Order: sequence, then structure tokens, then C-alpha cells
Amino acid sequence: MTTTLGEFLRARREAITPRPERDGTLPPRRRTPGLRREEVAARAGISADYYARLEQGRENHPSGQVLDALVVALGLSADEAGYLHDLSTPRHRWRCRTGSPQDPAEYLRLLMQAWRLGPAYIVNHRCDVLAENPQASLLFEQFEITGNILRLIFLDPEAKSFWVNWESYAKMTVATLHRIMGADIDQPDVVEIIDELSGKSTDFVRMWRSHDVGFSDGKVKRLKHRDFGELEFGYELLSAASAPGQVLVVHTSMNSLLPIGQSA
Repeated sequence: MTTTLGEFLRARREAITPRPERDGTLPPRRRTPGLRREEVAARAGISADYYARLEQGRENHPSGQVLDALVVALGLSADEAGYLHDLSTPRHRWRCRTGSPQDPAEYLRLLMQAWRLGPAYIVNHRCDVLAENPQASLLFEQFEITGNILRLIFLDPEAKSFWVNWESYAKMTVATLHRIMGADIDQPDVVEIIDELSGKSTDFVRMWRSHDVGFSDGKVKRLKHRDFGELEFGYELLSAASAPGQVLVVHTSMNSLLPIGQSA
């Protein structure tokens, strides 16, 4: 049974372009993308059989030395390296009660209510919107699908025209979900929404299977609102140690004199 660790290793292996031969010629065209398992194992200095067990989910707890070798062998970024270590030796295992409502963390709610520079909202580990300020309500009012950011981005017919940089923002959102959930991606309520989106959005399937956790769009949202026209926001994600999995998303208007950025 493949694990998140195995899926991540395979995705990163398949994303690598094979190096040219020593004489400068390109390697022959391959039937499958990226490197072979044996090539990654050789780069990492481990046996091909052991690496195969990692990808296939038959080995889930490689040593720190093996992980560091795989970081080098796969050319992982700092974000990807941290994610790999978390998948292998999770720093915390937290579980939400399936089907139970989640209240926004008190401090995140107070920060959201005090935020006057633009839209702000709180989401949980599967991107359900738990609370939003008046500016965020204005931002979301043109959508048919609200209540969950993932459903909004991938299933609402207005999404791709609303986000000018939809592709980069969607990739960032999926990458953030991967990082937040890590090895806990098998929670029933998370599996439920991943299965739903996988059955309805080929874009989601493509981004989810890439296991790209290091993607960054520069923390800028470029929007085309039906009432306010073109908008540009900087944004940041804030969390609280007392509420693992919850995130406060705050925005700062980068346009001048925007109605949606004024205090409510």
C-alpha cells in the first residue's frame, strides 16, 4: 500500500530530468518520466530494494542519514526536505473528530476581527472557512460555492476568471494543504474532500499528484472582481500553537483607494 512518503518520493523522482552522459549526449528517450528507482538509490548510496520498499510503502521510517542522502539525490529544496523529514518522523500527530464542527481559535478570531487592512478569514486543516471579516464576505459574494476554499478554487465556475494568477494560487493552496497535513493526510474528513475534488477536477488531480510542497507565488493575489474591478493583495498565513491545523489568512491591499480594503 503506497504511503504519502512513497507518493512524494515517486513524484519527486519522476520530476527529475536525467543528466546528460559524460560525453554530453542526452540519455535515450524513456517510456516513463524522470529517473529510475535504481538511479535514485545509487545517488543516495542505498540499495535499490530498500528504495523500492520506501516508494511502495513497505518501509516508512528511514533513518535521518538516509533522508539526508535522499534530499541530495533528489535535489530537494529546503521546503521539500523539511516535508520529507516530517513524513518520515512526524513531529506531531493530531486528529480532528470527524464530523464535529470546529470553532475558530479565540486568538485567531480576535486578530481577524481587528484586521482593517483588507479581507481576513480563518480556515481549518481541510480549508473549510470557519470565520470571515466583512471585507472577506464582500470578496466571496460573487461565488456560487463558498464555505471551503478548495471547492471554491477548483469547482466554482467563476474561479478561473476571478483569480488572474489562478494556476499559481491553486498550486500554492494545494502545496499548503500537503504541508499542513503531512503524514496525517489519511484523516477521513480530508480523504473525503480529496476524493470529491479528484472526481470533479482534473486540475486538482494534476496538482495533488505532483506533491509540490515548495511552490511559492510571491504571496500576491491578483483578482478581477465583478464589482470592484482589478484588485491586488499581498497576503500572509498565520497560525496559533493552541489550534493546530487552523490558519488565519490576512490580506493587505496593494491598490490605492480600494473600497474592499476600507475599514468596515
